[in-house]
Amino acid sequence: MTIPVRSPDEERRLLRLRVIAKAMLATAFLAVVFVFLSAFLSGDKPGDPTPGMRVAIGDLAPGATRTLIWEGRPIIVQRRTPDMIAALRSVDATRDAGLRDPLSARSEQPEAADGPLRSVDPEWFVAIAIGTDYGCPVRPLEPVGGDAASPQPAFTDDCRGSRYDAAGRVFAGEYADRNLVVPAYRIDGEELVLGGG
Repeated sequence: MTIPVRSPDEERRLLRLRVIAKAMLATAFLAVVFVFLSAFLSGDKPGDPTPGMRVAIGDLAPGATRTLIWEGRPIIVQRRTPDMIAALRSVDATRDAGLRDPLSARSEQPEAADGPLRSVDPEWFVAIAIGTDYGCPVRPLEPVGGDAASPQPAFTDDCRGSRYDAAGRVFAGEYADRNLVVPAYRIDGEELVLGGG
C-alpha cells in the first residue's frame, strides 16, 4: 500500500486549516472563560455608592400593587393595609392552613423576611413576580371576602393559575410547588432599594 504524497501547496493548505481551527478553539475557550468570570465578578460590591435599584414607593396607596422591572425580572410591590397585615398574622401556620409551605421552610427569602409576612417591613410585600411552576408572570387578584383566619388568594400566575396568598405563599393543591421568591431589599424612607443591602 502506497501512502499518497502531498504537494507543498497541499501541505501549506492543511497547515493553514490546522492553525485556523486551533485559533477558533482558543477563541471559543477564551469566550467561555470571559462569560464565567464576568458572571462571578459582576454585581454590587460592598462600598459601591449605589448598591441597588432605588424606586419611589411612597405614592402607592394602601392595598395597591405595582409591578416594576429589576435586572430583567418583574417585581411585585404591594402596600399592605392594616387589615391585610392582621389577616396574615392571624393565620395559624402550624395547623393545616391550606398552604403548601405555610412556614416558608423551603422558600427563598432574605433572613430578615422570615415569618408569616415574608417581608422586611410589614407594610410592604416585595417578591419576584414569576410563578414557581412554569416561570410565568404573576399578577395581583382582586381581594375577596372570607374567613380572616384562612389565607386568601392575592396573586396568580398566568399559565396554569397557581394561587399565592398576600405573603407569596402557594396554596396546597396548586401546580406551583414553592412560594414566590422574595429578593434582597430594604425600605429607605419612601424608597424601595432592591438588591445590595
